[in-house]
Amino acid sequence: MTPADIASYVRLKTRTNSTTFTNADMLILANVVKDRLALDVLDADEDYWLVPTYLNLVADQREYPLHSNLLSRIKRVEAKLDGTNYIILHEFDLPDHEDPISTETNITYSFGNNEGEAYFDIMRKSIWIYSGSITSVTNGLKIWLNTFPADLTSMASSSELSEDPTTTTHGFPRELHMVLAKGIIIEWKESREKPIPLTESERMYDDEVRKAVAKLKKANYDREVIGSVPIDDGMDY
Repeated sequence: MTPADIASYVRLKTRTNSTTFTNADMLILANVVKDRLALDVLDADEDYWLVPTYLNLVADQREYPLHSNLLSRIKRVEAKLDGTNYIILHEFDLPDHEDPISTETNITYSFGNNEGEAYFDIMRKSIWIYSGSITSVTNGLKIWLNTFPADLTSMASSSELSEDPTTTTHGFPRELHMVLAKGIIIEWKESREKPIPLTESERMYDDEVRKAVAKLKKANYDREVIGSVPIDDGMDY
């Protein structure tokens, strides 16, 4: 569906028109519902919102602010600490490290620039790198993270919502278009000076969202899942 399709459906169900329910007002509600559904999609655990983002490594700089559009979770962090090759940085928590790390000398003494020697921590909406000395490298920090799908910009748009606007931004899955529309309807009804009672179907909205998100799971039916079976050693415990 397109934003224009969503708007037409919403007005049909609410018995409104472009005067009584303007595109501007609907756009506000649409983006609120869209962001709320984006968080629900994380439960599908299928990397729908995952995108690699790049930051320049800056000499002697340890703190790197995360993407302003970050959606809850980071999947992986890599860095070119030798200036050429990416290595994986594993997360660690400050209490896990016994030695002081309050100065650059402390850090470079305890950490290195090889894989298994360099780590990161998340603090104050930033990635902090604990490694050997850092030199300037263009696009030297690669962070795989979830970002919110792109905002709708116009309810009159004829662009398909599920298409990615750019190579670094997400569209909105077709499986969620109807729950997006119904979410807008519910928000509109509840925003009236005298709230309008929801239909039986609208009262079941949370269940509908769960069913829609469930359809996004198991994106690859060829995925191998290996289970484990307890060893039978013949002993009764």
